[in-house]
Amino acid sequence: MRVTDYDDCWLQYDAVEDPAIRSSYRTRCTHVFASTEGPELGVARDELRTGLGGLLGRDPHLWMHPPRSVDGFLAVGRRERMAVVRAAVDAEEIDALHEEGYIVRSVEWEGKDCIVVTAATDKGMLYGVYHLLRRMAARRPLADVDIVEEPKTEERLVNHWDNPFRASVERGYAGTSIFDWEQLPDLRERYRDYARLLASVGINGIVLNNVNTQKPDRPGANPAVAEMEGWQLLRERNLPKVAAIASVFRRHGIRTYLSVNYAAPILAGDLDTADPLDDDVARWWAEKADEVYDHVSDFGGFLVKADSEGQPGPYDYDRNHAEGANLLGRALEPHGGRVYWRAFVYASHKDRSVQAYDTFEPLDGEFLDNVTVQIKNGPIDFQPREPISSLFGSMPETSVACELQITQEYTGQGVHACYHVPLWKETLDTDTYADGEGTPVKDLLSRREGRGLAGVGNVGEDPNWTGHYLAQSNLYGYGRLAWNPDLDAETITDEWVRQTFGNDPDVVEAVSDILHDSWPAVLDYTTGHLGLMHMMYNQDDVLENHYNPSPGEWPGYHGASEDGIGVDRSEYAEQFHSPLSERYASVEDCPDELLLFFHHLPWDHELDDGTTVVQRLYDNCFEGVEEVRSMRDRWAELDDRVDTARHRHVAERFDEQLAHAKHWRDTMVAYFYDHAGIPDAHGRVPRDD
Repeated sequence: MRVTDYDDCWLQYDAVEDPAIRSSYRTRCTHVFASTEGPELGVARDELRTGLGGLLGRDPHLWMHPPRSVDGFLAVGRRERMAVVRAAVDAEEIDALHEEGYIVRSVEWEGKDCIVVTAATDKGMLYGVYHLLRRMAARRPLADVDIVEEPKTEERLVNHWDNPFRASVERGYAGTSIFDWEQLPDLRERYRDYARLLASVGINGIVLNNVNTQKPDRPGANPAVAEMEGWQLLRERNLPKVAAIASVFRRHGIRTYLSVNYAAPILAGDLDTADPLDDDVARWWAEKADEVYDHVSDFGGFLVKADSEGQPGPYDYDRNHAEGANLLGRALEPHGGRVYWRAFVYASHKDRSVQAYDTFEPLDGEFLDNVTVQIKNGPIDFQPREPISSLFGSMPETSVACELQITQEYTGQGVHACYHVPLWKETLDTDTYADGEGTPVKDLLSRREGRGLAGVGNVGEDPNWTGHYLAQSNLYGYGRLAWNPDLDAETITDEWVRQTFGNDPDVVEAVSDILHDSWPAVLDYTTGHLGLMHMMYNQDDVLENHYNPSPGEWPGYHGASEDGIGVDRSEYAEQFHSPLSERYASVEDCPDELLLFFHHLPWDHELDDGTTVVQRLYDNCFEGVEEVRSMRDRWAELDDRVDTARHRHVAERFDEQLAHAKHWRDTMVAYFYDHAGIPDAHGRVPRDD
């Protein structure tokens, strides 16, 4: 039994209590014949020892040869090395398998009931071991198992917004950073356990530091702060620290990346320019890439935020973003590295929603093959709901990745329960019509080098990792969707609940229902569920930034006035392929959930169900509070089914969420009433209390 001061999340491995299932598992998995040839297989053996020990209620016996004196065993290894694997898997199957794919199959071999886990690579076998343990944690049968699994995407990254040397995390709601740069290259056990969590859901890349690698100059800023900014990681003295972390993630099949500042030749070098067409700048980046790879031979590459929110970029030199990204691409190309270049660019444009398309679509085909344009799921900024970015389907000659936010910046910040998997499914399943009907976003990210997903992570030093036990579901769900965007939310939810809270049917049903109800509830009380944007506070108090309601602070984003609410974004609608463009441009055809994103409508505009816009906003704000109350009550009913520590933590979070949802409701409906002057049909607005 492992003893740590933090939670095991979905790797709980609770003992199997059902005698028939336990007997079946013990027959096939108590004895393990597992290869030891590579580092990832060493991790697989360790995980089998931990996982099977917990599930079977006894330590497994790991053999260096196939055991003869038992009724069955588990074999993990390559076909060419193990006769039992050759009996289960044809050579053609392995040859056709993706390098990260795997096979898990039952076979009778020499009269023994065996399970085989094999693949073309050690990484594939590690993923196969995690799949087997996931199946056992959910109490699925092994007698006739036959699984051939491959990732649907090549690139599956987690982006950390951790600030090195400060131990803080921007948009982090789970405490300080788990990465202790002051102590590195000394390693913590927690790094290994975090790598386990990521590998178990198929993550294959991690960006260690914040995309904001330099804080913009502010009056009175302390010059010493620059010594604690992320661009410092490129200095030679810090690369051994990066190498130490990379050594942990490498064993788990995860490549390490860094966010870099575009002005690094000035900040970390001795140049007076970062012009991408300057030969000295190109030489500096090439030499820096060589230096990084000397320390981390399998380094993944760079993530760049440029010309956005005060970060420098090619616009500083009258260059375009392809010229800027290709500079770094050429430096990394000899080493097999990749540039992830964020499309989150906005400045003086009249409407942020259209700027990414205007900036990047004309550059399609000009980016190097090892450059990926990383596009946020929507055009504004990780709002509770947005339409997809119009860049999806508009850059067919460019590798693209979809950036999702795992941490809940605008959806409750680790206090409110808000399950993001249905939100992400909505994005990934949206048809772009880029190549006619049937071209959803997920297909544009499908298996091709440089394409995939990047998720802004939500872990921190808190004992539960994510600030809220239920928020662990978002990290798990992101990994599973990144591996296979075709998975449905119900399947992912069921997997996570069973692995995290056990297989009690009442608990599985209740927690699953809570998760699926949570995002609609947040939409109701924060946006009225009609597509409003930026209804929250945005002042410098970091504890309230984007958390408390403040609809009056962002009027340009939601367009509330005496004559109506919403924003005319016909220019943005035009950026989509037909028939999506016509659908969004039409008041009659635009989905209600995006209506006020695309249209400014009178408060008394009648919707399809006969209610007016303002009445629907009132109703949804009140309904959102009741949905939270229902979730809180449903959770309270599990007090004797979930361990005391986790139950109390989540119950207290629900108490706060309910109080805060009421605050949102009252603020929002008062704001709507002040502008519309139309009372609520049910007498709730204006409120007398």
